[in-house]
Amino acid sequence: MRESFDLVVLDMDGTIYGRQFPGGFSPRVRRAIAAVQNAGTPVTIATGRIFDFVRTIAPDLGITLPVITAQGAVIGDPVSGELLYEALIPLEAARDVAQWADSEDRTTVFYLNQRGGQTRLVQNAFSSANGSGGLEGWDAGTYDHWFGSPREHCPSLYDMMSDGVRPLKFITVNDFEQEADLTAPLQTRFGSDLLISRSHQLLVEGTAPRANKGDALKWLAGRLNIDPARVLAIGDNENDIPMMRAAGFAVAMGQATDVVQQEADWVAPTLEEDGAAVALERFLLA
Repeated sequence: MRESFDLVVLDMDGTIYGRQFPGGFSPRVRRAIAAVQNAGTPVTIATGRIFDFVRTIAPDLGITLPVITAQGAVIGDPVSGELLYEALIPLEAARDVAQWADSEDRTTVFYLNQRGGQTRLVQNAFSSANGSGGLEGWDAGTYDHWFGSPREHCPSLYDMMSDGVRPLKFITVNDFEQEADLTAPLQTRFGSDLLISRSHQLLVEGTAPRANKGDALKWLAGRLNIDPARVLAIGDNENDIPMMRAAGFAVAMGQATDVVQQEADWVAPTLEEDGAAVALERFLLA
């Protein structure tokens, strides 16, 4: 059932990327992405991960188009490192979040863009119990995987924000299987100056109001002179919903929640079953 698309946009974690695969990507996913590009349909990434991390993996997938990163707060050229678009959190909102994070026993990380596409990661107090790198006591590799590294320890995030620093996003730990989902309460608390979204079972993220994958997809499509109706997007979490709505055809991964799957035109198998590759093979390579 081969379809005609002008662009494929792929979420990373939970869609094509996982710790269980060597190098983060399964062989079948690698082959499918390469085959789609070789057949003439360009592919790019839309992820919550930061731009400089995505630049390290884009060559491995042959991706040279601008990539959507930091939940849509940053769009950049993975080849040159040029930042093409950036949306920072308003200063007062950043201060409010920092004050909240300083009072919470949960790991929160602020992401600050630097020159040359580099990102500075600043975290509230590390755990003193076992030196694991976070307040929850997970192993260090888990924190590095979800937040990135290196991360700076900042005893007072509020004091840092008081110096006029504006982050591009923040991530905080919130395991909705262990406690109440903080997505809606944090949105209510911080109001319209922030967009709060869930990017994983363990994580909630905050960005500037228009920093989301949907608006970023529209911006990128305009730059590439592509009709968003001719875009295929694949995602697995609630932060992918704006992107799925903006694209002409949306695929949800099999492990996605019902809320996400209801936004999809087709539901793929799970990450472990190479669902993204199955979708690419079905709709672009069959």
